[in-house]
Amino acid sequence: MATSHTTSLRLSDDTRERYERLAQLTGRARNGLMAEALEEYIERQMREIALIQEGIAQLDDGQGIAHDEVVSRLIERGMLSAERLERDRARTVGA
Repeated sequence: MATSHTTSLRLSDDTRERYERLAQLTGRARNGLMAEALEEYIERQMREIALIQEGIAQLDDGQGIAHDEVVSRLIERGMLSAERLERDRARTVGA
């Protein structure tokens, strides 16, 4: 069994109440819920960081795609509207 440590954490009243309710509804220990939530968060963050680092390494190796090319592909696939893009650009320049 892994060594465990005690850590305190400040929660808003709302979060504390929701946490207590979840423990009651699931019949699980509060500590177990909190530990599981932290583990899931850490794993998600570590995956995201790994993907970012992989992307940076690819760019460093010259494997990137120019921004304009990405935009063109997204417009072609209907995932981005050229009109909306221009509107957003105009709004950003005017801000």
